[in-house]
Amino acid sequence: MGRGKTMRDHLLDTLKNLLEAELKEFKSKLTDIKLVKGYHSHIPRGDLEKAEPVELTELLISHYGGHNAVRVTTMVLEAINQRDLTERLRRATVAGQE
Repeated sequence: MGRGKTMRDHLLDTLKNLLEAELKEFKSKLTDIKLVKGYHSHIPRGDLEKAEPVELTELLISHYGGHNAVRVTTMVLEAINQRDLTERLRRATVAGQE
């Protein structure tokens, strides 16, 4: 993932850039978005409710796996109009795959 950063680091950095209200909107939208192919359930709302960026990162990765966690995160960020963060996350994670 470039310069020693892992996918987890990039996800966490992205989520830390959300203001409190934006993080709340992210978690709300996370349970509404179309599921990534191969997944049959969303992360339970109860698990998301009090999750701060570190816990949310762990929930995303443990539920969806690394690459799908990034896909889901970018989908949700786009849905809540966080295009700058979406692009930054995409660039960081794509650069690390080369």
